[in-house]
Amino acid sequence: MNVDSKLTDIKGIGPKRAEALGHLGLFSMRDLICYSPREYHDLREPTPIIELKHGDYALIAIAELDRIKVAYPSVNGRRTPLVTINVSDGLGRIRLSWFNQPYIRNSIPSSPGGYAYGRVDLTKGRVMVNASFCKEPPGILPVYRLTKGLGQSSLRSCMKAALAAFSEEPIETLPDSVLSEHKLSRLGFAVENIHFPISPEAIKLAKRRLSFENTLYFTVLLESFRARALHSAGIAFETSGMLDEFVSMLPFTPTNGQLEIMHTIDSDMSAPIPMNRLIQGDVGSGKTALAFYAMFVASKNGYQSALMAPTGILAEQHYNKLKRLFGESTVLLTGSLKKAEKAETLERIKNGGAKFIVGTHSLIEGGVVYKDLGLVIADEQHRFGVRQRADLGGKAKSPDVIIMSATPIPRTLSLILYGDLDVSKLTEMPAGRRKVETRFVPSAKRTDMYRYIEKEILEKHIQAFVVCPLIEDSEDVESEFSAEAVFDELKKKLGVRIELIHGRMKPDKREEIMRDFRDGGIDLIVSTTVIEVGVDVPNACIMVIESAERFGLAQLHQLRGRVGRSDKESYCFLLSESRAESVAERIRTLVTSNNGFEIAEKDLISRGPGELLGQRQHGSSPLIEAIASGDLATLTEAREAAIRLLRSRDPADRGFINDVLKRYAPQLKDVAIN
Repeated sequence: MNVDSKLTDIKGIGPKRAEALGHLGLFSMRDLICYSPREYHDLREPTPIIELKHGDYALIAIAELDRIKVAYPSVNGRRTPLVTINVSDGLGRIRLSWFNQPYIRNSIPSSPGGYAYGRVDLTKGRVMVNASFCKEPPGILPVYRLTKGLGQSSLRSCMKAALAAFSEEPIETLPDSVLSEHKLSRLGFAVENIHFPISPEAIKLAKRRLSFENTLYFTVLLESFRARALHSAGIAFETSGMLDEFVSMLPFTPTNGQLEIMHTIDSDMSAPIPMNRLIQGDVGSGKTALAFYAMFVASKNGYQSALMAPTGILAEQHYNKLKRLFGESTVLLTGSLKKAEKAETLERIKNGGAKFIVGTHSLIEGGVVYKDLGLVIADEQHRFGVRQRADLGGKAKSPDVIIMSATPIPRTLSLILYGDLDVSKLTEMPAGRRKVETRFVPSAKRTDMYRYIEKEILEKHIQAFVVCPLIEDSEDVESEFSAEAVFDELKKKLGVRIELIHGRMKPDKREEIMRDFRDGGIDLIVSTTVIEVGVDVPNACIMVIESAERFGLAQLHQLRGRVGRSDKESYCFLLSESRAESVAERIRTLVTSNNGFEIAEKDLISRGPGELLGQRQHGSSPLIEAIASGDLATLTEAREAAIRLLRSRDPADRGFINDVLKRYAPQLKDVAIN
């Protein structure tokens, strides 16, 4: 057995568990052991009941037990069992409760002694929700992101089985010289302690080792891409006088920041090597106009340009704007085209009649043949892998490439994540954009807030978003407002047109709902973060984010950017039941600042890279997962080590670099920076 063995080869993981793990994108032993916990519960020592705080996940000692009680409160017209028992540790008392879990009675101990652990809720007295029992303190427990049908205990069991199989043939992937020079732990220790740590110090050592290694690999891969691009012959476009001509066509006056980057695009496109530029800017800062300018330059030189968007509706939005500017030489290519329309579009692309080509992933499919593709643009780069944009670039000899991203990333982290790209930042917002007023809404005011939103929609004919962290209720996460639950609640309470969208819907259905929302047929959308990259709806003026503590600070800023896209007054309401000071500080940051780069810098300093990279998405790379777990000093040190190794002439170093390129280059197709 090796690290690439399938999961069912591991003792203790049968077909049913393997299928559930597959829903998390885990198919091999390597996938499983690289699946890092999202947090840890330190349950090495019990906490006195009188010292428990709201939201704590804690261990308590059981000195006294009362009798088990079972009540049947009515929920949505159905009597549902509620099991409770009061316990004491000799100093204080607390009620343990389990909702709709009557079988738990068989697990409750019949006599004092031992321990219980679970989430503390002080909103309705002193309660511990969904507690588990144990005879000895369980130590530091890993907490993983789950999927339906797979609980924490099951996933921990699978992980222990995988680690046992892994330890049978321990391997080391970094040279001893790198381990000693940078004082890194060995791989076996790191893998064991990232999942089942012996101490908080061991977690730090494990995270440092894994984030260092993966940052080193990632840097090697991206620098190899950069070196290859610098030795490629590109198109030297003629750009003289084109900027003034383009600006005269626009229905608005570009900002100074836009003009500065347009001059940079001139310089890049006129050079005889391929342009490879990342343009970062807040949502609504005017990145699209920069892409259109580059496409204009390509067309004036007789070349085609392709703009790839992450969704069909966003592609359609770009297409409509391009067509107004450039007319009939603009085409749209998406998976929803009818057969005859698609055939006609493909022919126009092939014979060169189409100069401005907009689409989704359809642009990189095998049946698409370009006549003279000179420019490739990927909108929202974090939704595309490095390999995907390379595939699009591969449709031509050496096209110029522009990547656009609305995720503000500080320069230090940009060097690591975008090592193969030159970076431009668009920090100035266009005239007419109003600041989004951001407010924290306490739980007691939640109903009043939704009544206010209903009134604003009916009286002012505006639209609103409500974003939730989960699609459905989860046993793993307490005190959550799932998209399905909030949708059901608001559908009953509010007299406006409401729809639900989430990632499990078919893309065509999601786009149909978003198109209807854009066209005014829906007043309020309840959604997960699938609207983070979405359509421009100037009439959407209110954003509600439920359970705001479950989102990264940069992600909250991204979501807020979905509103305030006109001169209308706009609001973002943040809701959270958490009483943690870190959550309060995050909300204060959003309330006081609308500058995405300022927020990103603050987040990087206070919370590290993981918050900026966001939560792991299905199919994302373990490289990014491990990078996100590191601190900035480790990431910088690892990048510098990679650059030294790449420049080294030592045969051992060259051999290591070649092994990295051979082993990890295929993973680039899965890299998705969030």
